Amino acid sequence: MNNTILAIETSSNICGISLIKNGALIDSIDKKKSKQHAEVLPKLYQDLKIKTNFSLSNIDALAVSIGPGSFTGLRIGLSFTKGLAFSKNLPIIPISTMMALAYNARKFLPTLGIIHSHAKRVFYQKIRWSNVVPYSDGDIKVAEWDKFLNEIDQTENIFQLNCEKLDESSGFISTSLSSSSIGILANINYNELVIDQPYDLVPNYVSPFIIKKNK
Repeated sequence: MNNTILAIETSSNICGISLIKNGALIDSIDKKKSKQHAEVLPKLYQDLKIKTNFSLSNIDALAVSIGPGSFTGLRIGLSFTKGLAFSKNLPIIPISTMMALAYNARKFLPTLGIIHSHAKRVFYQKIRWSNVVPYSDGDIKVAEWDKFLNEIDQTENIFQLNCEKLDESSGFISTSLSSSSIGILANINYNELVIDQPYDLVPNYVSPFIIKKNK
């Protein structure tokens, strides 16, 4: 696709923004900034604008990591993306965090991905490949770590994010988040995923978050 895409990643401890043109990475800024996305993202936007001299008027679409991931991080990323989109009436391309992670581990062609949620709970999903591009092979599921290990075939090619502290994760492929993979996958899947009027777009939290009130 011949598009210019601005991509944003805030689903975990990485805060990043990238400029993709015609499927190629022009420039990218990714910072490890856990719980500081609201403060860091606007600065990264300005820094990338200075580095590349892009104008929002010349952007065809915005891409954003849509989840699963950090409740707060996903909200910040999508809110910032929507603000940019509404200012210029731009479409948004939501990209699965799991597929972006798989793309970053594409040399291994993993067939299962895991993301640590909290405590001993994980998100996981089967993955299929077409021309070295990952696609979901079923819904994202949530399980306690021990139950997850009992349900899967550990001989599969498995990647993980942030599961290092969980037992028996050392044999899995470690991968990482990047805003560039969000933009590249958005370009590849533009026609299938683009949302021209993304007013009701919400993060894919997968499982509900329960907020306890003090009595």
